[in-house]
Amino acid sequence: MRIRFFIAPSLPKDHVGRLLAEALAAALSEKDGLQVVCSSKSPLSNGHPESTPHLVHVFGAWDNAAATFLFKARNRGIPTVYSPVGGLISWNKEQEGIQRRIALYARQLRMIGQAEAVVTFSQIEKQSVEKMKNAIRLETFANPIITNTVTMDGLVGQMIKLYEQAEKSFDEKVRQQINNKIFAWKDSVSIHAILFKLFYLQHQLHQGAIPHDSIAELGQMMMTTDYNEDEMNDILQQLKMDKWMARLEQILSETDGLTEGFMPSPPLNDSTTKRIKNFIEP
Repeated sequence: MRIRFFIAPSLPKDHVGRLLAEALAAALSEKDGLQVVCSSKSPLSNGHPESTPHLVHVFGAWDNAAATFLFKARNRGIPTVYSPVGGLISWNKEQEGIQRRIALYARQLRMIGQAEAVVTFSQIEKQSVEKMKNAIRLETFANPIITNTVTMDGLVGQMIKLYEQAEKSFDEKVRQQINNKIFAWKDSVSIHAILFKLFYLQHQLHQGAIPHDSIAELGQMMMTTDYNEDEMNDILQQLKMDKWMARLEQILSETDGLTEGFMPSPPLNDSTTKRIKNFIEP
């Protein structure tokens, strides 16, 4: 799993929230199968599919850069976790100017509402979040930077479990949305399965990375599934997915040996097809 930590630039270097995020990122990076990038500046990804995170965790409150980063990830279809790290506790909120608080309050509500999970590190902070808005999921963990009731390794275990659950719950919602789009063809099992895969691949492209195994699975389905090609073409045109299918056919012909005998329509090799190839992971 690739995880992206974004720390609000407004958090001082010695702020306990920044120290926690940096220590947590370092500890997570030592675990097999986890890649963690922790920064207050760099973009969501560098344009290469291998840099696209599977999940984003934003730390900090009342910060435009932090809010923008979370919204950008959410708009890309990437699940997010949010930790205000004390910024929403009443005495911290009162340090902000009245006009600034009014301007940022709505953004704070959106951050809480759009995050797949909100993680706080004290009961007081949890209560502050609850007063503002109901989160999809609200968890409270002890902070090993300021207490000896939990070790950093213990927190790492809790966070890994939360990240996995957040990613799973977000993915389930995406799958349900796709199923709702193609509900009309639920009785045609073969066509429904291929349509689902087409939409899911489109979701992965929007995120910024299509694993090769995912696109190869579509090729296998097309070669082994019995379906009416004329009916499929009509449906693809109704859904405005015909060009998307044609471009994937072209890619699969190059990467997995898909031949025209297994294609419902002629492949399309245009500039968009070439751009799509840049988002496919090895």
